[in-house]
Amino acid sequence: MIVFNKFMRMRGKFTLSAAKCSAFRWITRFWCDPFALFIVVLAGLGTAHILIRTAPYGAVVETDSTHFLSTALNFLAGEGWRDFQNVPLISWPPLFPLLLAASGWVGIEPLAAGRFINATAFGLTILVAGAWLRSNLQARGLALAASGVIAAFPPLSELASSLMTEALFVLLTLLALIQLASFLHRGGRRALLLGAVFTALAAVTRYPGVVLIGTGVLLLLVRRTPRLAARLKDAVVFGAISSMPLAGVLTRNWAISETLTGGRSGAGRSLSDSLSRVVDVFREWMMPQDALDGLGYLLWRVTGLGPPDGLGYLLLATIGLVVVALAAAVVVAGRWAGRTEGTGVRERLDRRPRSFGLGPALPFGGFALAYLLFMVAIVPLVEPIIRDRFLLPVYMPLLLVAVFLLDRFLSIEVAGWRAGGQVGLASLVLLGGLVHTGFSA
Repeated sequence: MIVFNKFMRMRGKFTLSAAKCSAFRWITRFWCDPFALFIVVLAGLGTAHILIRTAPYGAVVETDSTHFLSTALNFLAGEGWRDFQNVPLISWPPLFPLLLAASGWVGIEPLAAGRFINATAFGLTILVAGAWLRSNLQARGLALAASGVIAAFPPLSELASSLMTEALFVLLTLLALIQLASFLHRGGRRALLLGAVFTALAAVTRYPGVVLIGTGVLLLLVRRTPRLAARLKDAVVFGAISSMPLAGVLTRNWAISETLTGGRSGAGRSLSDSLSRVVDVFREWMMPQDALDGLGYLLWRVTGLGPPDGLGYLLLATIGLVVVALAAAVVVAGRWAGRTEGTGVRERLDRRPRSFGLGPALPFGGFALAYLLFMVAIVPLVEPIIRDRFLLPVYMPLLLVAVFLLDRFLSIEVAGWRAGGQVGLASLVLLGGLVHTGFSA
């Protein structure tokens, strides 16, 4: 925030007038809006970080990466859509290998192209998420802090540094949800069509993108405003456009192998095991093991308790919840004091917005819930374990929902509270997100 304020003072010497900003808005847009400029710079730094990180040895090649890369190379060599085992690529959708192959047509080696594709996807994810935060949050400090958390999230940057599909899938999912939210909140046929196109691309990037199709259709059907006929029409249009490419891929897969996504065998894990695995991944994201070990040592030094086990970690979590509850109580008490100070109890509060519903963030919450249910119920049937990267697509929607709801709480204007105090509180609340990235980096 100090750096941002210094930039604002420096920028004030060269600020364009409102009339010039309006007349040359396409050229001066980012200079007239310093927050937008900050997001662009942050996205550029994110892209540069991935490119620098992968410069010495290239993108990390995982087991799945060998199938993508070999398929692209075989396709360029005229040997068909087959991997290094000379088997048709069925277990993975075709978009990412197709992008690698397309790079070969313009003279770029596919392995090098994958590095630039994921670096660009990572930077665009920061840019798109920051733009959505700028448009839907009132507390600029909160939006700045959330954008920083997204840019510094280690699991996302690690996968963007490898030749995997997660970075592209996260970007396409985010774009689809933003367009869907725009249509549900403001209407407009363009937003509906763009949402369907991005959803279709996500579904042929990773097969779990089918969850995005189902989420969009369901949200279009259950919204309140139009009549049933209009809702059905929009749902049919969205469903047809978004599912058409995936339907073609699955039809081709069945014609070749009589399977939709290739032969897969799960571990047959129970529902409780799957839920436990999801909880472990989220716990590692929010509080990495190094941080837990450090807190456990501190707890041992202060209380004399032994090294933390399951109960010890539960105690640490309880202490954390108590601290958060106390902080919330202080905030509420301060707002109540400001509400009643000087003029007695006021019956009118200026609330912007007036409700605590999800509003524009509804598609993000709906997708996160549906995706988690898919991971818990379906993935154990076809995969031996729910890997960390499988859950990465829900990180961004859940973060945006949490930040949006926090902004709703902070947007309650009460006498005696200054906007600067709200920005400071928002920044402090998300400071923990920046700290945990340092532990897990």
